[in-house]
This record gives sequence, structure tokens and C-alpha cells, in this order.
Amino acid sequence: MQSIEQIYRHDGWWEEVNFSQLERDVRRLQGRIYGASKKGDKKGVRNLMRLLVRSETAKLFAIYLITQRNEGRKTPGIDGKVYLTPEERMKLTKEKFDYKTYRFRPVFRKYIPKNMGDWRSKRYHRRRAMSEGVKLRPLGMMTIKDRIMTTIISFALTAKWEAILEPNVMGFRPGRSTQDAMKRIYHELDGKNRVVLDADLSGFFDNIEHEAILSWSNTFSRVIKRCLKAGIIDRGKLQKTKRGIVQGSPISPVLANIALHGLQELFGAFTKDKRYLLPQYKQGNNRNICVVRYADDFVITAPSRIILEQWVLPKLRKFLEVRGIQLNEKKTKIKTKKEGFNFLGFTIEQPRWKLFMKPQDEKIKGFLNRLREIIWSNKQTEQRKLIRKLNLVLRGWAMYYRYSDANRAFEIVDYEFWRLLWRWTKRRHPHRGKRWILNKYFGKVGKAEWVFRDAKTGYSLIQVVNIRRLNYKFIVGTLSPYDPNPKVKKIWERKGYMDIRHAMT
Repeated sequence: MQSIEQIYRHDGWWEEVNFSQLERDVRRLQGRIYGASKKGDKKGVRNLMRLLVRSETAKLFAIYLITQRNEGRKTPGIDGKVYLTPEERMKLTKEKFDYKTYRFRPVFRKYIPKNMGDWRSKRYHRRRAMSEGVKLRPLGMMTIKDRIMTTIISFALTAKWEAILEPNVMGFRPGRSTQDAMKRIYHELDGKNRVVLDADLSGFFDNIEHEAILSWSNTFSRVIKRCLKAGIIDRGKLQKTKRGIVQGSPISPVLANIALHGLQELFGAFTKDKRYLLPQYKQGNNRNICVVRYADDFVITAPSRIILEQWVLPKLRKFLEVRGIQLNEKKTKIKTKKEGFNFLGFTIEQPRWKLFMKPQDEKIKGFLNRLREIIWSNKQTEQRKLIRKLNLVLRGWAMYYRYSDANRAFEIVDYEFWRLLWRWTKRRHPHRGKRWILNKYFGKVGKAEWVFRDAKTGYSLIQVVNIRRLNYKFIVGTLSPYDPNPKVKKIWERKGYMDIRHAMT
């Protein structure tokens, strides 16, 4: 394979790179790794993984992701360096990223308050956390070079483990999202007599034993160990890392999935020849037990409370203890469908005959607080610019919840948000009457009246209640977008993963 210098010999070549083609090349090789892993070809997997991490294509694409596309590109590690210009990125391509000899720098630890749903500023929350003892969440800031190296390794690990991970693992996998997890839970609860264990882990990322990860990772065990043992600079002091995964690292999602691998198998999800069993076909006490996991968040459904208390919880505690993790006993609860439970920002409950999946009340309040912060931080902004900012946020939130029973939540958001905007307009023109303000800032859009609208440009604020609710297209967890099978590829294409179609050709 040619080097970067052989491909691009002139100055300013960075802006000429076809990064979409690079992504397709990386995805194509990932598909080959997936196929070999699915067949159990250990030698083939090892050779293809090494080919991927040594390729200039993977290095160039990783540099692009970390320094140009990702949101954390402006955040330096302990070296204080960022690479934001094309010239700086071109220099990075000449660096050597050899997984056999690479040495990681210590991670700079930063703390942020756990709950920042209030509309006040981040500075306010930091001061409040220091004065009132609010719980903090640790984040690890790796150097840019370390992020690039871990991204390259994650390319290979993700493809290998996509063929190994259990079907109901929905977090940080290609083609999967929180919607898949919620749909799987809904299928398991709807019309069935089930009780739910809503599990909560205490400090998963801080306490996970390294051996729980390294025992599964044969090909890159040494480089992963060096990454995990690199150390942390916490409040100016260097600390050794005996356990835990750095939150914020590009490789942490796949390592988290590896660490908790086997949770479904614990409750009889597979036969001796590794065929997956649906909950209703399991044997003995495992019958009708279903585990759905998204990263370190998971729920377990069972036919009765007794099975959860006497069978599931003891086995679960033992499984977690080996990995250095414990259940948060205060937050881990057994719930009936009538009581309802919260998971991934949704509330699932069945007050009478119908099972509902709707936005969580706390998430609605937090979203309104976020909108309030945007409005009051743009007191002097032109209306059309404010509308553009707000539409991006509104559309993103509504798209996340559009697959649930969100009608009532959308109505609440529209109503409360309209009141916020009315106060914003009144504050801008304290000496004007209501009729004048209505004519200037509000208008009719379609059949809706009093819509926040810029008369000059015609820009109007979207109403989330008008966003169409859809039925999510769930694809069973045994199918992967990396699968080269034409029938499987068509299934993913129908769902909308066109990039996967090009990657696999």
C-alpha cells in the first residue's frame, strides 16, 4: 500500500482528499474482518485487523475524524496541542502510528457536574458544584495523537466484535441506536405478563477491571493494556490507573461492550452450538428472561418478581463482581408495567390496557430549560438568526422522540416554548402593546396562527407537534450492516443505510 507522501506529493493536498472514499475503503475492510470473525477464522481476523491498523487509509481517515469532524477537535490533552489547520493535519500524516511501539501519554482528567439541566451557565454549575458538594462526572482528555491511535484500533475491534456481540446489545454498534433498544423492550413487554429489573451500575467506567477487557482481546491486548495503564493527571498529580476506562476516549465504547459481554449468555440466550434463543424458547428458570443493554445501561424482564429476586439478581451480582462492578442498590429497582420505569430518556408504562412509551418528564423539563438558555443568551439577536438556532435544537429533539407516544409531550413543549418566546418579545419592546408585538413577531403559517415568524425573510419556527410520528423499523440484532449477504444488505438499504451499501461493494 502506498504511503501518504507517494499519493499526495504537492502542498495543500489535504483539501483535495476524498474522505467519503476513504470511509468506504475502511468500511469495506471492516466488512472482511466481520466475515472472518463470523466464520471463526481467527488467523484471518488477526491478519485483516493488522492490515487495517497499518494502512495509510485508516490513519488518514482517523486524523480526519479526530481533527476535523468530531466535536472534541478543539479540546487538547496534556500536551496542549490541537491540529485545526490543513497544514497541521498534513504534518500529522507523517507521524508514525505503530500499534506495537506506540506509547500513550497520561490522560488529563476534568470534572463536570452530573446534572446540568438548569438553564443557567456552565460556570454557575461549576461554582455550585464546588460550594454545595454536587456529584461530578470525570471526563478524560487524551492528546490528539492518542485519540488518533485509539480510533485506528477501534476500527478493527468494532468490526471483529460486531460478529461476536450478543443480539440485544444496542449501544455503540453500527446501524444501532437507542431506538433499537427501546423497540426491543417494547416488543418484550407488549401484551405479556412481565416484571422489569431496572438496573443501575455504580461507577462502571471508573471501576471496571482491566482483566475483564484484556482477557477477550488477543490481537491488540498489549496496545490496549498500554492505553488503559497510561495514567491520569488529576488536579495536577499523576496517578496510576489500576482499573477503569477513560470516558471520552474513542475506544471506550467498544471496550465497554467487551467488558459486559456475556450478560445475555448468563441467562441461557444461546445453545451449545451458539445458536441464539428467543426468551420463550429458553429452558428452566431462564425461560422468558430477556436482557436489553445499551452501553452500561440495561434492563432485564422476567415473568415474575420472585424469579428476578431469587434467580436473576444473585447471578447478576456474581457476574458483575468478577468485573469489579457493583449494582447501585438504591437506584436498582424491580418495577411492574403499571408502575412504569425510565430508560434512555423514555418512560415505559401500562396504566390500563395499552403499553405506552413516551418522553421522560425530566427530559421534557431539561429540554425546556435548554431552550430558555438559548433564548436568554440571544436577547439582542435578530429574529431570523434565533429561529435558525432554535429550529436545529427543536428538530433534533423531536426526531429522537418521534418514534414514541410523544403527542402530549410535543403539545407541552410547543405551548411552554411559545410562552418563553412571548416573554422574549415583551422584554425587547417593553413599551409596545400586545397587538403591535403580535404583528411584528408572529404570523400565520398554513392553518396555524400566532407562529413565531420573521416577516422579512419568511423564516418560521417549527412546531414539534406537526412533526410526523413514525413506527421505527427494527432489524433483529443477529443481522449486521457489515454482512456481505445481498439479502441482508437490502434490509439495511431499506432502512436507509446507503453508506453501508457503498461500503460493502
